[in-house]
Amino acid sequence: MKSILLAGIVLVLAGCGTATQHDTAIRDAVANRVFLYQSPNDGDATLTVTRENGLFGGGCSSRLSIDDKFAADIEIGEQVTFHLPNGQHSLGLESSGACQNNPVHADANIGAGETRQFAINKHGTALSAADKR
Repeated sequence: MKSILLAGIVLVLAGCGTATQHDTAIRDAVANRVFLYQSPNDGDATLTVTRENGLFGGGCSSRLSIDDKFAADIEIGEQVTFHLPNGQHSLGLESSGACQNNPVHADANIGAGETRQFAINKHGTALSAADKR
């Protein structure tokens, strides 16, 4: 009886340590949660924001704003690309859902034709430049 119980515990623990492609792959955010800057225009800059994957933070959405306008709701393991007019932009991040945090802000100065990348941590509590500048 003890060996059956032990075998069951081992199987349960082994299943917890297995990562699937859903846990590691970054995918595009669902279109119905992306609201602004989706159509490219001549001279635009490109901003890509990626939220890291991880075991924690799955119940938290990241509400991203650009220049004080609600731009997207990003879940864990998702990315979204925006086509912005070139220049200085203010990015804001707030958590919604099961997690609550203080709003976080970052600035992005993007020239025409340039691409900038920003990352949101898996918990949805930090926003930082991910590209090398």
